[in-house]
Amino acid sequence: MAELALAARAAPLFAVMLAGCGGGQEANIAQANVAAPPKAEPTPTQRAEALVRERLNAQAISFEDAQTFTSQGATVVCGRYRLADRPAQRFIAVGEEDVFVEGEFTGDMDQAVREICRNA
Repeated sequence: MAELALAARAAPLFAVMLAGCGGGQEANIAQANVAAPPKAEPTPTQRAEALVRERLNAQAISFEDAQTFTSQGATVVCGRYRLADRPAQRFIAVGEEDVFVEGEFTGDMDQAVREICRNA
């Protein structure tokens, strides 16, 4: 009879111990999820900078004065890029695929900037 009473008292204790173990695993999983949030989509400016970097095949490049707006349903980013020891030059990115960079653009960049970019 004493064994039965001991077993009756041990069962709830055992259940609490198991619950504590499970909670630790859930906490670890929750912490892992918090530690590695999903990657955010790049902004239009980040996508435009990546296009310029790819077009120029340059990693050592800096960007400035980016403006982002929508024109006729397309996202447009206008800004400037600078390669080491060179003056800043302009770029125009339209959507996620087209980019026009000063120095490689065969048209009139001044006119393109006036027509496409705001406040330029």
